[in-house]
Amino acid sequence: MEHGKACIRISQYLAEELGQPCTMNIWTGDGFKDVPADRKGPRDRYKASIDEILSEPYDFKLVKPCIESKVFGIGVEAYTVGSAEFALSYAAFNREKCIPLMDNGHYHPTEVVSDKIPALLAFFPEIALHITRPIRWDSDHVVLFDDETKEICKEIVRCGGLDGRVNIALDYFDASINRISAWTVGFRNVEKALLSALCTPHTALKELQDTNQFTELMVRQEELKTLPFGEVWDEYCRRNGVPVDGAWFEEVKKYEQNVLSKRI
Repeated sequence: MEHGKACIRISQYLAEELGQPCTMNIWTGDGFKDVPADRKGPRDRYKASIDEILSEPYDFKLVKPCIESKVFGIGVEAYTVGSAEFALSYAAFNREKCIPLMDNGHYHPTEVVSDKIPALLAFFPEIALHITRPIRWDSDHVVLFDDETKEICKEIVRCGGLDGRVNIALDYFDASINRISAWTVGFRNVEKALLSALCTPHTALKELQDTNQFTELMVRQEELKTLPFGEVWDEYCRRNGVPVDGAWFEEVKKYEQNVLSKRI
């Protein structure tokens, strides 16, 4: 609790110094490896602990504490205290103090966060995301330009999330590959997904749905999949003075050879 309160103070300082809001996430990997005898007691204690952390004075316009859930993990296979229901309920009952955070690696394999984004934005003025790539659960692999990443970004754009309603963070790591390359691949893939969503005619597609023209809706959605998005992405890179796909990796290899390989 003292650590959490210190993080509140640090976040307030960073927000004031940088002149922009600072998001501070609260997540605890707490639970049981096997079937527990008491499921409510640990959640009562966790609730009281978060209450104590958020009792530290802060300006909610500058500091955005987030409550993040988890389904299960190694060592807590049977029971996780901060479940999705717990985290969402806490954020709902304390909307003046915190916002909910969804990590798309923290749900059952058949669940998708892309569908949850518009559901939460129907009730919360602001939410936060950890965009990652789970394999089975919470393995935090490097984010790819895959279907769920694209769907998440579609919902962010469709729901007006780029106007400040959705706080986006990336959450992944892989020590088996070059860290700079991993960071670059994941970051560019989320940018690609957002750009693709911005290029999608959401208003026209929504009108087809609202007027029950579902056949044409399916046709248009399928046609979008083969449009030359790569050309749009390359032009975006050129306008921002960064390498296009196929060019940046050579720079990473040079850095790895000339800098990283010489570190002890």
